[in-house]
Amino acid sequence: MKTIKLILFVAGITTAALFIYSCQSTKTSTAAKLLKFNFEKGKGYDYEMTMSMDQEVAGQSVQMDMTSYYSMDVVGEEGPNKTITSQIDRFKMKVGAMGFSLDIDTDKPLPSLGLTEDGKDPMKAVNSLLGAIKGQKFEMKINAEGKVLEIKGFENMAKKIVDSLGVDESEKEQMMQEFSKQFNGDKMRGQFERSWYIFPNKEVKVGDTWQKNTSTEMDDLGGGSYSSVYKVTDIEGDMVTLEEETKIESNQAGRQMSGEISGTIVVDSRVGLIVKADQDISLKPMTDNTKGIEIKAKIKVKGKAR
Repeated sequence: MKTIKLILFVAGITTAALFIYSCQSTKTSTAAKLLKFNFEKGKGYDYEMTMSMDQEVAGQSVQMDMTSYYSMDVVGEEGPNKTITSQIDRFKMKVGAMGFSLDIDTDKPLPSLGLTEDGKDPMKAVNSLLGAIKGQKFEMKINAEGKVLEIKGFENMAKKIVDSLGVDESEKEQMMQEFSKQFNGDKMRGQFERSWYIFPNKEVKVGDTWQKNTSTEMDDLGGGSYSSVYKVTDIEGDMVTLEEETKIESNQAGRQMSGEISGTIVVDSRVGLIVKADQDISLKPMTDNTKGIEIKAKIKVKGKAR
């Protein structure tokens, strides 16, 4: 008899727990959250953006990992638009191709490879360049949908950094060109807009979808146009989980490619902070003149409020 009572008691507790969970699940699935880019004036936010790329060229694998760390402060607002100053806190890049490897980190100087015939240490210039990148600042104006309306601060950044290195005039132009390939206004706009231009600027609930169209000049991924569909798959407290499906069409430097992005994004709906994003990118050639070129990449974003 005691055994039967115990079984009934456990069954009752289990049923109650399932009922409560069911109610919570229903509440979560029917909740609506305002989803917009709404960083708070006077507050600070930090982002870590990582891209891992595997590109095949003529049967040879080229692998590259890039990680950028940014600290951001909201210094102004005008209606729904936010003005943000951002600082490059750290930049890391690893490249491996055909037996060659390179590991760059603004926090870790590269070891000397010895002097060249003209008595110079090439690594000294590289380390000086990396040290000069760290701490550079730029400014962005962003609307409630996460679109970058304006970006300033890159116009003279390359010259300012190269001038600080004390290199010969003959080397300056080449270094400025190389620097500008990695850090320029268009590239930064594309990087942040790909992460931030995702907001519908309205209340959403589980199952809602919307579309965004963007374009970038990120030559390391071929550049091009992006047609993205976002779907709300979960709402838990203030956290909204989105599923992304994006179609890519790229035509840069004569390379016609098409591809897709799929992944998930977790957003803190209170301020529009991307807490976590994981995306897979695949690009394939559309024409014979790009035969042998295939790109696969993973993008990871982590954000936190200070």
